[in-house]
Amino acid sequence: MKFRATSGQKSKTPASLLLFGLAFALLLILGAQGTAANGSGDQDPLDKELEPQAYLPLAVSYLAREWTQVGPKPADIEKFYSVAVCGNHILAGSDLGVHSRRFSSAANTAWVREQPTISAAPTVVIFHPDDCTIAYSASRGYGVYRGEFTNQGQGGWTWTRVDKDNQLTAARFVAILPSVGNSDSQVIYVAGDFGIRWLPEPPTTPQTWQSTNVNSQTTSIIADDPSFAVASVWNDGVYIRTSNAGWSPLDTSQPQDKQIYQVVVSGDMGLAGAQTGAFFKRDGNWTPIDEIGQTAFSVAWGELGWLAGLRKDGVYISMDDGLKWLPLNQGLNGVGAEDFQVRDLLGCPPAHGLCIFAATTTGIWRWGSYTAEPQGGQEP
Repeated sequence: MKFRATSGQKSKTPASLLLFGLAFALLLILGAQGTAANGSGDQDPLDKELEPQAYLPLAVSYLAREWTQVGPKPADIEKFYSVAVCGNHILAGSDLGVHSRRFSSAANTAWVREQPTISAAPTVVIFHPDDCTIAYSASRGYGVYRGEFTNQGQGGWTWTRVDKDNQLTAARFVAILPSVGNSDSQVIYVAGDFGIRWLPEPPTTPQTWQSTNVNSQTTSIIADDPSFAVASVWNDGVYIRTSNAGWSPLDTSQPQDKQIYQVVVSGDMGLAGAQTGAFFKRDGNWTPIDEIGQTAFSVAWGELGWLAGLRKDGVYISMDDGLKWLPLNQGLNGVGAEDFQVRDLLGCPPAHGLCIFAATTTGIWRWGSYTAEPQGGQEP
């Protein structure tokens, strides 16, 4: 999923990346010299013995940080499929619906299962962009739900289904975006086996959702810039939103593998995670990423660079706009196991620090530090 909102039509490298890039380049030069001296230029960059050298620019202290697990993984779930953060709240979608925690909770505090009637259903959950006490979830087989948090009594979340007559039972993804032509209002989309459906505002009660021109299976809708949204239409490629109810192919060029799980586009660059690997878009063309030769379930872009979440091999990062990719896996439990998957990646909102959250088969993980109270502003 996306890291942060940006503006403009051209992908711009953050100033912080330029500094890290210099350190990164220095590390590569030193590493190349050492490799030449040892005569080992053909060694596998994923070799465990080389990993400390080829990992990330360890000279930059925060790039050497380890992943930290967020609460113990519930024993009864198979995997987490999504993660969302807002203020002091964190929500995670699993095969047993939504689970919740508060950042103020102790590290060993258990996740709370919010939707006990949902089972064996991959679930994606998001917060309302303007309200940390409102959330929406999409569960395949169970439809779309609205969650509302209250502090009354013992406090907690209440969930209500908001698709009428089981219309969106095959839902897979949910997103809230600014309305096309009126950025002051918001529309909501649900993607699923039925394609893409939408409403002119996030619902509070069950509604009949409106059709779009996409009627085939769609796995994700992601917006780097809130006004620039792309969808991954299974077996058809990357689509861009052209109106509230209209979508069209992003380019004549599409990733070679059109079985795409997630895609993010920033300006003239993009990253697609697909069944057979990941693809990077530059100069109007999508090319396979050589370092990623396995299923890429999740992608993201932001202050740190481009990220891909993989089957088995964890998280990969590029800090030079897709030219070089390296693993970012220190402390991430499960990497290397045949059944390990990184199903979602989420960057912290800019006001909350420089960090990443990952939803995986071994739990919810955080890289970097998250500040529950926003830096320099009030929580919405």
